[in-house]
Amino acid sequence: MQKKISSSLITSLLLATTNLFSVQNLETITVSSSLIKSDEKSATYATEIYTKEDIENSKSKDIYDFLSSQTSVNVSPNFGNGFSQLLDLRGYGIANGGENVVVLVNGRRMNNIDSAPQLLSSIPIESIEKIEILKGTGSVAFGDGANAGVINIITNGKNINYIKAYAGNNGTKNGTVSFGQSFEKVIINGYMDYTSTDGTRVDFNDDKDENYNKNKKVGITYFPTDNLELNLSRSYSNMNTKYADSLTLSDYNNNINKTTGFTEQYFSSYVTSAGTKYFINDNFSFDVDYSDENKLSRYSSGWKSNYDYKSYATKLNYSNDTLKMVFGIDGFNGDRLGSDNTTTKDNKAAFVSAEYNINDKVKVSSGVRRENVEYEYKPNGAESLKNDEYLNAYDLGINYQIDDISSVFANYNKSFQAPDIDKFFYTDWYTGTTTFNGFIEPAKVNNYTVGYNNIQRSNKFKLSVFRADLKNEIYYYNLNYANKNTNIDESHKYGLELYDKYLINDNLYTSANYSYIIAKIDEENEANGAYNGKDLPGVSKHNITVNLGYNINNINTVLSHTYRSSAYASDDFENNFNQKQEAYNSTDLGTSYTYKKIELFAKIQNLFDEKNGLWISDDKIYPVNFERTYYAGMKVKF
Repeated sequence: MQKKISSSLITSLLLATTNLFSVQNLETITVSSSLIKSDEKSATYATEIYTKEDIENSKSKDIYDFLSSQTSVNVSPNFGNGFSQLLDLRGYGIANGGENVVVLVNGRRMNNIDSAPQLLSSIPIESIEKIEILKGTGSVAFGDGANAGVINIITNGKNINYIKAYAGNNGTKNGTVSFGQSFEKVIINGYMDYTSTDGTRVDFNDDKDENYNKNKKVGITYFPTDNLELNLSRSYSNMNTKYADSLTLSDYNNNINKTTGFTEQYFSSYVTSAGTKYFINDNFSFDVDYSDENKLSRYSSGWKSNYDYKSYATKLNYSNDTLKMVFGIDGFNGDRLGSDNTTTKDNKAAFVSAEYNINDKVKVSSGVRRENVEYEYKPNGAESLKNDEYLNAYDLGINYQIDDISSVFANYNKSFQAPDIDKFFYTDWYTGTTTFNGFIEPAKVNNYTVGYNNIQRSNKFKLSVFRADLKNEIYYYNLNYANKNTNIDESHKYGLELYDKYLINDNLYTSANYSYIIAKIDEENEANGAYNGKDLPGVSKHNITVNLGYNINNINTVLSHTYRSSAYASDDFENNFNQKQEAYNSTDLGTSYTYKKIELFAKIQNLFDEKNGLWISDDKIYPVNFERTYYAGMKVKF
């Protein structure tokens, strides 16, 4: 009965017709993330790009919601933490996938020196101008961790002035204020954003996993001359969240809202960023960017760490009608100060990349990067331990324009992942103490991708086929209570990726994103061959997002569904656990009405109240998006 009512609601919203709202034609979009700007049709690598219009039409409440419901990125709350979620692209597994993709916000690296996921909830979704996903490439431009690719989030040059608020079930509340002002030579931007919920799971004392997230940012861009741009910004993020304990399968099926207890985390981050861009002449330009981040992470268990991150990037750009080149030097230094040690990861690199138009139809690209990664572990009162690695990245691609609407491309990319500092430690099962287990090998990947693009006014279609051959893929070994971080000797992944957006008529459109992924362990001596030939756990073979959008007058409605097929539980490297990761399903329905500068909006997530969870092992399940939720609100521009 419930599903019939929901289906009737969807049908009535989609079939209501009066005056039609014209959907814009699909256009070829410029890729900003790569060292050398190119458009998506002539790019020598696989792309997946979403504009501000795509983001607004999705009615997503935050970046994680958009990535999960609209893109090929696999997204899951980090053991219950919805503010800092796990990411996976191209089959690296939900447990380690985020460490194999570089995430950038306006070019600033969001990856951490430890296993903590990238904190994307610090960016209000309304401030995002474009999201670019580059697959199987990016290692020359961004180095360490770009095995699966790069996700670049680009925000507005000038913020929109607005006030936004919404409320929903489980005590969900959000309020955002954004402002942007342009003067003759100055742009000033800022925002404040607050989100909180009363929680969804309850312990034996009737306490709930309540949480909040606060973000602030102010920035200024100054143009002293037509050739020079200077920018400076300061941002602050603060969150408090409770992680509910895992469930047994019986409790997952019968008491999914219950938990035996919580772990509480407080987190704060201050980021200062500065940069300049100077156009020397028509052919040359020069960029310099610098950021300084100070973070604090504190748990109810007493564990506390302070982080100090400093990063810089310099680029000399050359461009003419046929040749584009970039020379650069960049670095990232991160210190984690714990209660009994300080651990450091320091990256320094130099790179060069070029793109050459052989003629009107053929474009080739190439690039090389040399990166040095230095580690230092300094226990309090003991001698420090050091290790360093010299790592190389290469990229070679070609694109052939078949005609005005279609092209084919091929790309080879060699990438690497230097271990994060958590990989050098393990926790003893019996004593609960954390011990340094030594430095481990970096992962190295050979990526091969071929693809086809077809971009027309009413249809955008992309197809790519890929294979990745890996040495020393990093994972957590946990067998018979022996546990440590180590390497899979050899492994491989391959798959197919499809994207299509079709404007059916002036007011109705649809889009689909499908990936088929196989991830295999070829050889691993740690378990005496028990993992050889097995599937990498936590990787779904089939991943689908589909959307149906309808515009009428000033009413915009979108129905979406996300599906991920079942997989082996995250710790099941032998593929023999009794319980598997169940298939993920979520159907979302969002709608909005705009009148002049006022927008009313509402969204229902997990419309059909599907149970979803993250399986770590037998009877160790973390519920995620496991019940129907909804919210409604208003946005006023001024």
